[in-house]
Amino acid sequence: MIEIRNLVKTYGSGENMVRALNGVSMDVRAGEVLALMGPSGSGKTTLVSILGGILTATSGSVKIDGREITTLGASELPALRREQFGFVFQGFNLFPALTALENVAIMCDLKNVREPKARAAELLEMVGLGAKKKAHPSDLSGGQKQRVAIARALVGDPKIILADEPTAALDSVSGRTVLEILSGLARTRGRAVVIVTHDPRVLEYCDRIVHIEDGRVGSEELRRVEEQVA
Repeated sequence: MIEIRNLVKTYGSGENMVRALNGVSMDVRAGEVLALMGPSGSGKTTLVSILGGILTATSGSVKIDGREITTLGASELPALRREQFGFVFQGFNLFPALTALENVAIMCDLKNVREPKARAAELLEMVGLGAKKKAHPSDLSGGQKQRVAIARALVGDPKIILADEPTAALDSVSGRTVLEILSGLARTRGRAVVIVTHDPRVLEYCDRIVHIEDGRVGSEELRRVEEQVA
């Protein structure tokens, strides 16, 4: 689904140039959960931001279903993000004045989904928050806020879910609930799920772990071998 080849991202120039990514090559397959791990500043978030069309690469190639995205113009990238990606962030990024239902429905409007409130209600039910659709973010726990954020990310039925530290601010129970939802999207719906994380709880839900070090792929670990063989 995603093919990354020799990806480079630099900031600055001359003596002040910093290589955030330095020749990263990897693939992400449909139906798998892939964790990106590594120390702060290793390039994980930069990599995910380029995959999602938020940042542009300095050089290299990123293909989604065979389509090169690094050459897309600024006017084409918003459509790519709407059609292909769902984003989940550590900070939830919910509108405090809106209810859970309205936070998801507003994304439905942005993606031109028919009957946005009905679709938003359906997605909240999917993440186990049907009873909380009228609640505001201030009335929700951290785990519940993150589930609203996941429901919002699923608007438009994207093929790829990009999650940046989705469990970092959550307790163990809430974190596992969020991870079960994300891994379920891969297992039952064939979505590619990429999780940037420092959280060891994530590992048991992953198919692969890719370690990023100094802007490069340092090592790769295959998980769930017995399930893939079966």
